[in-house]
Amino acid sequence: MSISANLAKVRERIQACCAQYNRDPEDVTLIAVSKTKPFETIQAALLAGQVDFGENYAQELRDKQALRGENHPQLRWHYMGRIQSNKAKYIAPNAYRIHTLESPAQAQALCKRAPHGIQALIAVNIGREAQKGGVPPEQVLPTVQAISKLDGVQVHGLMCIPPAHPDPAFSAPFFEEMAYLAAQGRKEGLHLHELSMGMSSDFEVAIRYGATWIRVGTAIFGARAR
Repeated sequence: MSISANLAKVRERIQACCAQYNRDPEDVTLIAVSKTKPFETIQAALLAGQVDFGENYAQELRDKQALRGENHPQLRWHYMGRIQSNKAKYIAPNAYRIHTLESPAQAQALCKRAPHGIQALIAVNIGREAQKGGVPPEQVLPTVQAISKLDGVQVHGLMCIPPAHPDPAFSAPFFEEMAYLAAQGRKEGLHLHELSMGMSSDFEVAIRYGATWIRVGTAIFGARAR
């Protein structure tokens, strides 16, 4: 199946899911996760109307920024990998949203390289998994408060990757906890209106619990090269 056909199928699933859970489809934005994919593959998705793309590697984000140019000014890059201070120079000037911010130190390193500041989400280790990065749930709101005080940083919401499981329903309690954390933050005056959660296997479950960004790679582009 072609990339345009895959995109159409994913969009149909989004529309159906939003109808089922009384969500406005305009409130759910699809990010095509294009890490390791070549330029021509991304161009095929652009021609099919895709605007938002996600990258996990800082230097790859820098290199692919060239695709935007005059022909695709609407293209928006999202950075979704781990943040290393020495790679901030590749991330900060090129990312429309940074989905994996974890600390004030990271935010400061990025802001030094971002002439207009950064737009970010806080990565939450929602499954409390030792091998994953992200902020533990009990530390999320204090972390958001600390980062939000920094000049040049706008925190828009939270991001998570639940523990891997073959059953999409397994992700439900983790997405529900994410929605709860964001709601608690809003009660405290924090601007946590975005939830980046849900991938190819479980994005419909994420939509049910309030996802505003869903990150889909395999269902659009096929399996990754690495």
